[in-house]
Amino acid sequence: MIIQLTETQRTILKAAAQRQGGSINPLPKRIRGGAQGKVINALEAKGLIENVSNNPPYPNWVLTSAAYQAIGQEPPAPSSAENQIIDAMPEETDLPEDPKAEIFSKIALDHLFIDTLETRNADSLDFHNVSVWGVQSALEAAYQAGIETAQRKTPRSRGTRANSKQAKMIEMMQRPGGATLEQLSTETGWGSNTIRGSISGILKRKLGLDVTREKIDGVSTYFIK
Repeated sequence: MIIQLTETQRTILKAAAQRQGGSINPLPKRIRGGAQGKVINALEAKGLIENVSNNPPYPNWVLTSAAYQAIGQEPPAPSSAENQIIDAMPEETDLPEDPKAEIFSKIALDHLFIDTLETRNADSLDFHNVSVWGVQSALEAAYQAGIETAQRKTPRSRGTRANSKQAKMIEMMQRPGGATLEQLSTETGWGSNTIRGSISGILKRKLGLDVTREKIDGVSTYFIK
């Protein structure tokens, strides 16, 4: 099946294909505000990008094999190191000397599309237009990062805890009628981007669950079969 691409989508895919790992960031500067979220949602819906982050608040959108094929390129062969990356990070890791700086920089890049927080003494580099959607997403990521930093102080077992938010999401999506994004957000208190990242990065990629999405009465509904 041939995937139809807009000119903007084709530009993003071709640029990402030149980057190691196929990351779509940074997006073209002309794509700002709410347009960023719409572009990402459209590419994900076509199966052209996937979130490979193991940490839901920090999405890492990269090209899928279908994306390379859509622009007439062969997908790069994964290295042995990339094949092992999912489980490479231990449950309890040593934080860098300045963990806050690293967290802030990652949030700025992944949610506000700002490549550095360093002052460069140029208005065009030090001042950025950011969307309300982006600010909300960044705040959610910062909040979740604080929670996970606190949890990292004590060892945790692998997998999903019985009473965790992820366990609740799994339970809801296993229902005959599945669960909508709004229902999952209401139950967990997470924003839509955090939920999508958790589904792609943890439930599907790390835990290997068969999560599917269907349109029911025009509403995206998630199922675990």
